[in-house]
Amino acid sequence: MRDTAFFQGVTQVETPWRGQTIRLPIFYYDVTTVAAAFLTPLAPVRALLPSPRLQPLRATPWHTVTIITAFEYRDSDIGPYNEVAIAFPVTLDRPAPVLTGLLRAMAAGPMAYVHHLPVTTEIAYHAGVDFYNYPKFLAQITFRREGEWLHCHLAEGERTILTLTVRQLPTRPLDRWRFHGITFREERILRSEVIVNVHRQAISRNPAHVRLELGDHPIAHELRDLRLGRAVHVQYIPQNQAILTPVLESYAARKG
Repeated sequence: MRDTAFFQGVTQVETPWRGQTIRLPIFYYDVTTVAAAFLTPLAPVRALLPSPRLQPLRATPWHTVTIITAFEYRDSDIGPYNEVAIAFPVTLDRPAPVLTGLLRAMAAGPMAYVHHLPVTTEIAYHAGVDFYNYPKFLAQITFRREGEWLHCHLAEGERTILTLTVRQLPTRPLDRWRFHGITFREERILRSEVIVNVHRQAISRNPAHVRLELGDHPIAHELRDLRLGRAVHVQYIPQNQAILTPVLESYAARKG
């Protein structure tokens, strides 16, 4: 039975879409989330950002991070599906302080440019592209629990993209967390928001608590070209809920 207390008082709008209706914002009732942030040289990440207004958050004067997040959506307004996000935390216009800016953003809820967002169902694909212009494609995403470890395998067709393995660490209570998804459409920077009812989570800075294996898919080669370094942040949220807002703001790609 769904626990809906988190969603009470939040009004959804029935929106006509592709011959049916979809409720916005989208509610996610039962989710597992694992994430890891890997040190990455600044230059190749800057080259992937669609606007000079987006400034990578820096872990060192020479490094940002690449965040890989896996979501197992067991129950949502658009059905069950799985998803993997490859994203870069950013600020708008003004660079944040080295390290402290990144740490503050990760704790409070980062703004992140979403570079790839594969999903497992047609409805999740079309909703993400139509409403947000998320860079989605259909893929095979499977989760496997083995002892202390949770494995997420991502592939497109016969080609493996990656396997992310995170240790299922002891969790602590946490109320809410949020992050701001950044996408790009028609020379506009778009911002939407995800509010997460975390319940309990584990955070680790120990790189031994995560493993990333890359396959032979072009995205795997792209990640190799980014020269990912050690993991500096690992997050495990075994059972959470979330609200995905519509696009809330847009900005010109260039100032002036």
